[in-house]
Parts: sequence; structure tokens; C-alpha cells
Amino acid sequence: MTKRTAIGSFGTLATIILCAAFSQAADLTFFVGGVNPGSVDYEDIKTSLDTSPIFGFRLGTSIVPFFGLEHTLAFSSDYLFPRNVSAIKEAKGFVYNSNLIFNIPAGKVVPYLTAGAGLVHQYGDNDMPVGTRFAFNYGGGLKFPRLAGPLGLRFDMRGYRVGSISNKLNILEVSGGVLLSFGN
Repeated sequence: MTKRTAIGSFGTLATIILCAAFSQAADLTFFVGGVNPGSVDYEDIKTSLDTSPIFGFRLGTSIVPFFGLEHTLAFSSDYLFPRNVSAIKEAKGFVYNSNLIFNIPAGKVVPYLTAGAGLVHQYGDNDMPVGTRFAFNYGGGLKFPRLAGPLGLRFDMRGYRVGSISNKLNILEVSGGVLLSFGN
């Protein structure tokens, strides 16, 4: 990572945290997890994709009680690697999506449901089997806000439907992370 990239990343993160701090109610989650993809048609061959680690952050803000918006940016240094394509040596990727989120307050635990849309991008070697595709996602999980001051935990499970009807890819993502709560 270059110095310029590091400064830009820090500035972006600081801006997000500052905006969230002035929000009525918001949370920021730093998470790690994994994705378990299915297979995709690549050069007329059904190609299985390997599981991948993933890390990133989610920023959620409340719109009205129980409903909010959430934005996810996640990265992987080994993303959806195709098992039977010998020409590909490197597969990296990122996911960006925006979701509606429905929080169900239940005391110290907040179960939630979420659904939204965004992009899945795979890069590395030339002619990647996934490339850049539009994706829908849906899922849910549990938030444990304010376990120690503003810090809490979050566990999430999401399904992604990537690509068109004829050449779709289904991905399961499971993650957990540290939740930082702002506002009420």
C-alpha cells in the first residue's frame, strides 16, 4: 500500500465516521468472514469457484424507527478463484452494496433482516470468469450493540445472486465483526 493510498483510505474512513457521528442513530461494523460460491459458466464450461476470505466494513444509518440504510464495502485477496482454469493465477475482488435494513429490537440483542443491490468485481489475471456484475443480496443476523460502551458485536449471513438469469452465480457470505454504535 502506498503512502497516498493509505492517507486516502484513512481520510475516507474518518469522513464516514464523522458523518455517522452526526447521524440520529448509526453503526459502523468492521468484519471478517468468508464466501462460499457455487459455480459459473466460463468459456462454455461449468467452473467451480473456491471459497474465499473477505473483510470490510458496513455503515448503517436509521431512517425511521426499525428501518435504515446500510452500505457495505468488502475486499478479498483471493476472491472466487476458479478451480479448473489453469491460465488464472490470481483472483482478487471487492463487493459494494447498498441495502435496506429492518432492525427488530429485542433488549440487548437486535435481530435484523436486510436486502439490497450492488456490484461484485473480480480482477487479477485477464479474462476472469466473474468480472464485474450486478448483484442482489438478502440475509440477516444479530447485532449485540453497546456491550462495552459504544462497542458491540455483529454476526451476519447473506446470500448473493450475481449476474443474469442465464449465467447466474449464487454466493453465501458468513461474517462477524466489531460494531461501533453512534447516536441513540
